[in-house]
Amino acid sequence: MHHAPCTKSASCYSYYGNSDTVYAMAIRFISAALLIVGNLWISGCDSKTDERDTLATEPAKPRVLLVMKSLVNPFYIAMEKGARQAAEERGVELVVKSGTNETLVEQQAELIEEQLNIGFDALVIAPADSIAIIPVLRRVHEAGIKIVNVDNQIDRAAAEQAGLPVIPFVSVDNYEGGFLAGQYLASLASPGAKVLILEGPRSAVNARQRRDGARDAFLKQQGLEIVDSLVADWKLEQAYARTSHVFKEHPDLDVVFAANDMMALGTVLYAQENGLDQLLIGGYDNIPDASKAVSEGRLKVTVDQQADQQGYHGVMAATDLLQGKPVQPIVLVDVMLITQ
Repeated sequence: MHHAPCTKSASCYSYYGNSDTVYAMAIRFISAALLIVGNLWISGCDSKTDERDTLATEPAKPRVLLVMKSLVNPFYIAMEKGARQAAEERGVELVVKSGTNETLVEQQAELIEEQLNIGFDALVIAPADSIAIIPVLRRVHEAGIKIVNVDNQIDRAAAEQAGLPVIPFVSVDNYEGGFLAGQYLASLASPGAKVLILEGPRSAVNARQRRDGARDAFLKQQGLEIVDSLVADWKLEQAYARTSHVFKEHPDLDVVFAANDMMALGTVLYAQENGLDQLLIGGYDNIPDASKAVSEGRLKVTVDQQADQQGYHGVMAATDLLQGKPVQPIVLVDVMLITQ
């Protein structure tokens, strides 16, 4: 059926409705829809804003950076374990960084510089070198970051000259530990016994203290002769080489004290390979391999300086500083002599 074009008459209005009314209804419908969508959008924004506000009001955990010498040495694995326990108890974020070698102080400095760019609130440092680490510690201090020193003490005179304040120190009496180990070895030695001391880096305060303690114990025992005191840089392979060298000059060597267990195990290996069952060997740290060597009689003594407790008290001291609490300038953990 064909319809004629509609003209503006009553019949047209009844067929399509009043055009003004249609337009008004359409506008009202669109406005209502826009209002609903707008309210939903605003509601969503408010929800997200509330969420952001909630997150913003939650205080960020203080960030504590622990920098150690090397995780190759089990001593520092134990230190990290104690540090993590303290971080959990105090509710702080612990970031652990370590060099690949116990003497690479430059690597420690680079790790700290990288973290300075990220940001942290406190530093717990076991320095590879007592002096060379100071320039980066000065930058840490100038950034308003708290510092705690563990294990190997920073050189006080050099730190003061660099403008650093007194830095709390957590460790053991390394002289006492060296003395006790030397005294025990001396008690086992025959009169006139010849002694070798294997040292850590002489730039490290704890290495010098352990050496001096053992040396004084040997000298106190009349009749003992210290034939040499050589640096082996905390390393097993270097201790093996130093022991071999000294035996060429002193084939009747009787006693070896090494200022850490890695060096002591280097001497133990040399003794095993050369049938030197009577050689009296002492170490320092009580790492698992050394503890086993003591139980088997291949190592006569080692010193447990409770690495986990040093890590624990180091982080505790750092969090105390962040909270404005007083911290003792020196916190000493007990040393324990480990023998068969």
